[in-house]
Amino acid sequence: MAQMELNLDAFISTQQQLKVDGLTLPGVVTIAGLSGVDGFSLSYDGRSPTFTEKNLELTIAAAMGTRFALRITPRAELLQLALSLPITQVTFSGDNLFDDYGADLETFIPQLKDAGKLISFCLEPELALLKKAYRLQADMVELSVKHYTENKSIAGQAEAQEQIALMARTAEKNGLGVAVNGGISFKNVVPLVSIEAVENIVVGRAIIGRSIFVGLETAVRDFKAQVL
Repeated sequence: MAQMELNLDAFISTQQQLKVDGLTLPGVVTIAGLSGVDGFSLSYDGRSPTFTEKNLELTIAAAMGTRFALRITPRAELLQLALSLPITQVTFSGDNLFDDYGADLETFIPQLKDAGKLISFCLEPELALLKKAYRLQADMVELSVKHYTENKSIAGQAEAQEQIALMARTAEKNGLGVAVNGGISFKNVVPLVSIEAVENIVVGRAIIGRSIFVGLETAVRDFKAQVL
């Protein structure tokens, strides 16, 4: 049975773009947690004047012990922040992670593991990338499924699903947990849930879009019902 991880990036951008009064991230986290979300994730680069380290701390505190993954690029100052925060997981994201940050990752990952943090990588579903994550002792990988969710043809979707399933099974056989992310919606999530190796469904925009019409609590519960 897959779990539901609510990515909060879409809520931050919506709040900043629309200036929605009363839409605070800690409030969103509290409601979503009470509605059945299994975990949260959030991207942080330390450079936004409107979402500061204090905002991040308040958001994590609102999760009340629910699994929380912080998405960062492998920069030294972000590593130190991740070490200091009560988070469950660090998810490394960005282009050319292994080529551009290989030496940094080899240094950072043991420190994070010693601090009890799980390690994940955002990756395209490619065998060569899975091998690199495995060699760096990742605990899990988060596979992009955009080539499935953004594909307009039935044949293209089927081919993409097969590739995702193959890479998910390969990761699982090598001891890596598997999450999927990228354009996941109420309409396209079921085939992803049917892949047994997928244990975590990461969703964001679909929830905020549905919540406009039915409220956040109902949107979360409706999606949760899809992944059970």
